[in-house]
Amino acid sequence: MGFLDSILKKKKAPEAGEVDAPPEAVETPVSTGPKPNPLAKLKGLLDHLEKIILGLVLVAVAALSVLKLLAAKKEIAVIGEGDQDSVTLGGRMLVAEEESPTNLTELIRKSREQPDAIDLSGSNHLVFNPRIWKEIFLADQGEALLIMDSPDEPLGISALEVTNIRPLRATMVARAYPQVNTVQYEFAFMDMEYPVMPYAMMGANPLATFFPPTPMSAQYAAMLRSQQSGWQPDPDPEKPPRPLHGFTGGNAAWLRFNPDWEFLVRFKSASMVPQNIVLNTPAGTTISNVVHELDMIIGTGSFVTPYETNSVRLLSGVPHPIIRGYEADLKYETKYHQPALALSRFREGRRLMIDGEVFRVFQITANNVSLVSDPEYGGNGKIYDKPLQRGAAPAGP
Repeated sequence: MGFLDSILKKKKAPEAGEVDAPPEAVETPVSTGPKPNPLAKLKGLLDHLEKIILGLVLVAVAALSVLKLLAAKKEIAVIGEGDQDSVTLGGRMLVAEEESPTNLTELIRKSREQPDAIDLSGSNHLVFNPRIWKEIFLADQGEALLIMDSPDEPLGISALEVTNIRPLRATMVARAYPQVNTVQYEFAFMDMEYPVMPYAMMGANPLATFFPPTPMSAQYAAMLRSQQSGWQPDPDPEKPPRPLHGFTGGNAAWLRFNPDWEFLVRFKSASMVPQNIVLNTPAGTTISNVVHELDMIIGTGSFVTPYETNSVRLLSGVPHPIIRGYEADLKYETKYHQPALALSRFREGRRLMIDGEVFRVFQITANNVSLVSDPEYGGNGKIYDKPLQRGAAPAGP
């Protein structure tokens, strides 16, 4: 206690009139933890952002709906105020008896017994044969006209005519002749008109197919003639025919391009020759009036029917013509193409262009030329048959 008393004694008593000083303020301790993040206050707003946007959209839709409704009511009011007498009703009352077909019984009977055949050629409709329009450029006027193709004024392929079809013939001769007191047989075949240089062997130039084919030159003449002797008749139908053409051996490669050049013969029988005629006829001289019965087999180049067989009877020494193919002359003439354009010497496989469309001749018969809109040049593959116009004047002078 002595220590505490000494401290209290040293403290002076306050003088008279002196006021005690107020006690010093005590500082409140401040926490030194982490400060709060301002973005945390927006977290609650972001959690409900989708609901806020949906609410705004619903309000906008409701406002637009109300505006549309008000506009519709306004239009209805304007229409209601209009003149109703300005609308005039027309028409007439139909009578069932007048509208019913009078030949109904006849139509029913015809449909059951003999209905009309379906006609797809376009004689009374245009379902499968729509009208074709062509743009014709008139050089003298310097302008192009759009004109419809019609039977009265044909254009394009419709204006193409066949003026002539020539057969291309080969010749075959069967001959019987005596040799050492026996009858020998000889067959000769000459095919000079039909074979021409194949387009496939005329180079890679596609324009070659737009020109007439080139005839076989003189160096190939030996292949266009064939002669076989020493044959004897054989009635066996199972025996294969014998070739009678020059495209054999090393020349057989030509048949790869033109299998229709192949010509085969099956010698079936021959009429009897009296022995006295055989003895009295000089050796090598043709014995007349001998009938040869043959099967002529001609290649076609088709995958379906690669060969055609014709049974014939030939007299000894008499040339027998054989039609190997055809060649056609065409004419193109319209009201806007004068004079007529002559297109001659068309064979199967040759192309021509009419009004920008390319056609290919794929078949020629004795009285018809068939062309196809060539798909290789953007055509649609449609086939056009052009019959021979009997008595038609050829184009040109």
